[in-house]
Amino acid sequence: MKLSMSPQYLQFLSSIGVDFQTVLEKAQLPDSSWKEEMKLSTLNYYHLLQAFDTVLTDEQILAMSQLQNIQMFMPPFFAALSSQNGLLAIEHFAKYKKIIGPVIVEMTEFDDLVRVSFRYDHAGLDLPRFAVLNEQHLLLDMIRTGTGQDIKPVRLGTPYQYGPEVQAAFACHIELMEGNELIFTKADLDLPFLTANNIMLDYLEPQLKERLAENITGDSFTGIVQQKLYQAIPSGEFSIEDIAQMLGISSRTLQRNLSSEGTKFNQELQNVQKILALHYLKKPDLSTDEVAYLIGYAEVSSFSRAFKKWTGQTISQYRQKLSKR
Repeated sequence: MKLSMSPQYLQFLSSIGVDFQTVLEKAQLPDSSWKEEMKLSTLNYYHLLQAFDTVLTDEQILAMSQLQNIQMFMPPFFAALSSQNGLLAIEHFAKYKKIIGPVIVEMTEFDDLVRVSFRYDHAGLDLPRFAVLNEQHLLLDMIRTGTGQDIKPVRLGTPYQYGPEVQAAFACHIELMEGNELIFTKADLDLPFLTANNIMLDYLEPQLKERLAENITGDSFTGIVQQKLYQAIPSGEFSIEDIAQMLGISSRTLQRNLSSEGTKFNQELQNVQKILALHYLKKPDLSTDEVAYLIGYAEVSSFSRAFKKWTGQTISQYRQKLSKR
């Protein structure tokens, strides 16, 4: 996918105290923001979300998820705000969300209530805390901006602890749960949008559909290799020869194609192993030995060294931080 990184957006991040260079370093991603665009695979985008998660405070996350700060950089929000009401706005936003990131928005209507939830567009990867909070507050701020009213959700569900600043921003009951959800009354989402603009919506939709099609079909070769690694690592058959055979090409061709995109097979293997490790270590019922085995390490000591290199902390330190959230 292509992530727009305009100078104005980078200046905005700097204005709220976010050093994007630091974020990229933590995500182990090259800096191509000078092109005003970053081409990221689904898994590399996940690395970026995880890096934001380690750097940002709740105050910064809330600032990043206010439409007055970011809508000029995110075309799908224009389409949403041009809708007639909140229900249609969420439908439009869900439709075009993948233009700005591989996050799926799901809306379920009941008699008097509407439930909205978010998930990452890759099986087995849970949205980091930053992403869940950012998406939830963006959606609420979109409804408040459109209606011009201080809409309050009926309930917010999250797998993460939220502090007092966040609780004040949502002003509703917050419940710890395995997934995530925002519950609104249907009456609130039926309120007309002051920002409704059929002419703008008619103008934007053809362009948004074109950009959506580009994102769906434009995954890089690196992204394809990452997907294959993600499927292959649990089976133990994930050598460069194994992955090349899955793709129907030679190992040399696989390495050459990766080199043309500025990466190497071993680098991508470690990227995927890191994501899997962070995912499995969240499960308290899995021991470190079991996690090492699941991500392809025969020896726990080798896994421990790799984890320290990836994250700058030991496995014990990482799990202690998780237990405090």
